[in-house]
Amino acid sequence: MAHNLSLLQRASRIDVVECPFPYLIIENALPKETCEALIRTYPSLKSQGIDESLDNVRWSTHAEDIDTVAELSPIWKSFIEFHVSQEFFDQVTEIFAVPLARMYGSFFTSNDSIFRKPVVVRDNHRLAPGRFSLDAQISGNTPAKSPGAPRGIHIDAPNALYGGLFYLRDEADDSEGGDLQIWKWRDGYSHGKKSGEYREGVDEKHVELIQTIKYKANTLVLFINSLDSLHSVTVRKPTVHTRKFLNLLADTDQPLFKLIPSPHLRMRNIIRRRLIT
Repeated sequence: MAHNLSLLQRASRIDVVECPFPYLIIENALPKETCEALIRTYPSLKSQGIDESLDNVRWSTHAEDIDTVAELSPIWKSFIEFHVSQEFFDQVTEIFAVPLARMYGSFFTSNDSIFRKPVVVRDNHRLAPGRFSLDAQISGNTPAKSPGAPRGIHIDAPNALYGGLFYLRDEADDSEGGDLQIWKWRDGYSHGKKSGEYREGVDEKHVELIQTIKYKANTLVLFINSLDSLHSVTVRKPTVHTRKFLNLLADTDQPLFKLIPSPHLRMRNIIRRRLIT
């Protein structure tokens, strides 16, 4: 059962794109019948305590809270439990072994071993010391009443090792937008300049678009997080449909990288903050 539910059952190291950051895209990640069952039994917004009248609002039901979701189907319970397991984490670290050893050698010291770093299910109030806290969230965006982008260009938090999206689009969903975009910093940007210019919703003058991944059922996007791991979601046009996906993440109790602006950018940012306040 676990193998049949794994989003990485068709993935290998050769699927990893290295530039501008390590990521992979797997279409038809699950067997057709498995994906169809997940879409058919996707928990209603009401069962997750979500107000469907809200305009294009993102929500996530955390793995630790799945027992509160009324009438959660057995396949969904097994699906979530597998993707917060040691087995799934080991699959991720095996596939991304080479870039992990290069990027985060203090955590991962070998290119070839399956890294058995201990994991726990993520506690939303306190991260477990010395372990990776995994989450597999039933996620989505409520129907859109007006055009809007769920998120601008951003990276995940510095203590996040990886992030992933698995799309569960309904067959009847004819909405436009909600696609994932991969970006890179413009050539010549140092770590200090990237750190100084970074904020949620990075200005497009600092970046270049690399790839757009369509919001398409049974498509997995998984990436290793870093200061270079820029991504965003395209504008969703008005629609009565809900954008549905599973959100994957692994957090640590300490940062994997730091935002350290170059001295002149640090001073500029201090001046800007003083002017604002």
